[in-house]
Amino acid sequence: MKIEKAYLQRCLECDSLVRVVKDQPNLTACCPNCDEVLRSGNSWSLGRCTFIAAAILILLPFGLFYPLLHIDLLGVPIYASVWGGVWKMATSGFEYTAFMVLICSVIMPFSFALLVLTIRLQRFIGQRPRYTLIFLTKAKQWVMLDVYLVALAVAAFKVRDYAPLSFDTYLVAFVITAILTTLLFIKIEPKQWWERFYPEYHSLEPNHSCQPTLCPECEYTFDENIVDKKGRHRCPRCESNLDVADKIKLQRVWATLIAGVIMMIPANLLPISATELAGATSADSLMGGVILFLGMGSYLVAFIVFVASIAVPFSKVAVILYLLLAIHYRWKHPIHWQMKLLHYVHFVGRWSMLDLFVLALMMSLVERGQIISFSVGEAAFYFGAAVFLTMISSSNLDARMLWRIHRDHNQTTSG
Repeated sequence: MKIEKAYLQRCLECDSLVRVVKDQPNLTACCPNCDEVLRSGNSWSLGRCTFIAAAILILLPFGLFYPLLHIDLLGVPIYASVWGGVWKMATSGFEYTAFMVLICSVIMPFSFALLVLTIRLQRFIGQRPRYTLIFLTKAKQWVMLDVYLVALAVAAFKVRDYAPLSFDTYLVAFVITAILTTLLFIKIEPKQWWERFYPEYHSLEPNHSCQPTLCPECEYTFDENIVDKKGRHRCPRCESNLDVADKIKLQRVWATLIAGVIMMIPANLLPISATELAGATSADSLMGGVILFLGMGSYLVAFIVFVASIAVPFSKVAVILYLLLAIHYRWKHPIHWQMKLLHYVHFVGRWSMLDLFVLALMMSLVERGQIISFSVGEAAFYFGAAVFLTMISSSNLDARMLWRIHRDHNQTTSG
């Protein structure tokens, strides 16, 4: 009879201690309590990820700095590119808004691919990629080429009634880059790379007697007691601080959420864009842009813009607020429903950047001083700040706090 080897792994979501079978890399291991993936069975090797990252770096300059589409205004072609939109926005007096667009559409895509190549280089020279792996995990949510791709379609619908629109060859490079980046998100598995670069940190056997600790940064389950000079417990593998109290985490969530809500007030009251056509100027708020698309008969685009700029930001704030109150008042609500809400805010938060990407493209296409003049409104900065703050807020919300409340209620009921 064949005896399967196994090891112990704590679940990052519900903190359950799970027995995972070894030597089956092609099978996905999930937590039986919350269905969180403990080990991915369809991840790519570091070598394959390196080739994809290299392809992304080769294509990115063509997709970001060269024209993706253009309009024909009285026989004069006007081109739009990702970098052109950022530059036009920055030189028109909206430097902070342009910087937010620059981070998500240029800096982070380059950084993400470079981090993968850096890890491959560190393996070649025999260096430990501790900080590279940590930065790689944190950078993923800020790479938004897929959101920018949808923004291209929205901008195309917005300008097609003002001037003839054509797509350029370099759009192919941008689309391929967005697809490759998305694939890299899905197939990359930093946890396996931690295990490969740090083989001396062994996993725990199933018959281990002590209650092990989980490091949320590198997902290492261990029983060592490592304390630094300040008396803080550290992960032996990635050296992350493990003594961040739940109270501190909740304070971070509350602070960023409240700041995000404050930013959403002017973001929805002030105009986010202004268009001048034939001497008539129209300033549009977030909802005004949705109404504009409805008037143009572009119902699908109006729906996309409404979801990204109105429904998602407000629903995300409502969900985070509910989860915070559920933790504070220890509400006895279905835990799996709460986890679905938490996964929702993690997934949709980045899509609210759609509006800023559309604004950047419109700034590149429709310059001031032409027959059609377009400018960014005051609400753009506040809207971008609200998106960033709520994304930071949701990333600091620890699911294990909700699961601890759920277990306490179950023990009280059974007792």
